[in-house]
Amino acid sequence: MTEILSYYIVRNGRFRQEAGSFRHLHRKRGKADEKKAEMRAGVTAPILHNAPVVPENPLQWLLDCIEQERQAEEGLLKGIAAEGESFYRGSLKSMELSGCSFHDCDFEKASFVDVLFRGCDFSGSRLTDCYFHRCAFLSVKGVGADFHESLLKEVRMEDCVFSYANFSGTSWESALLNSCDLQESYLEECRLKKTGLNRVKLNRANLFGTALRGLDLRSCEIEGILISDEKKELAGAVVDLYQAAELARLMGLVIR
Repeated sequence: MTEILSYYIVRNGRFRQEAGSFRHLHRKRGKADEKKAEMRAGVTAPILHNAPVVPENPLQWLLDCIEQERQAEEGLLKGIAAEGESFYRGSLKSMELSGCSFHDCDFEKASFVDVLFRGCDFSGSRLTDCYFHRCAFLSVKGVGADFHESLLKEVRMEDCVFSYANFSGTSWESALLNSCDLQESYLEECRLKKTGLNRVKLNRANLFGTALRGLDLRSCEIEGILISDEKKELAGAVVDLYQAAELARLMGLVIR
């Protein structure tokens, strides 16, 4: 028998109860639910070339493109191991990067259009003021990476780890984050438009000044999130019963 439960929408600093029908309060979303979330977000897969260029020395090929100020396009780069390199103002289009490691590298003001990142590591790297359009991040790691002031449009992140990363001041449009770890990350003053979160860990993340209106957080972990004293960030967010209790404590309410 289907259990009738409730979920809560935060409105004007109060929890408004809405009726809902669920088999579990914390049920796992299936592929159909993820597909619906993707359709709502309007995410489009990267457009890649059927016969990509595969450079013999992918790191040097990419550095040459940066130095010569030409676009790196229609290529497949595998196994790059870069540390401390500069890719400042680089431009990548219709590219796949697989199993690449970029530690403490500089991608400031870089442009990524139709780029697939698969199993890559950007930990400690700077990707500030970058442009991402129709990009997919699959099993990507970016612990402590700096994305502040970047634009992420039609971007999908799945099974990624961006704990301690800085996304402050970023703009997200038609984006979907699925099964990602953003614990203790910085998400201050972000602008979210048609963005979906599914099973995202936001524990102790700093969300100061980021409006969560319309976001369904029921599948996410939000314990210990940091917000303003006025709690205005929560207005219009959708949470479940247990999350509502956690947020009530954050608001200084005593539940008995």
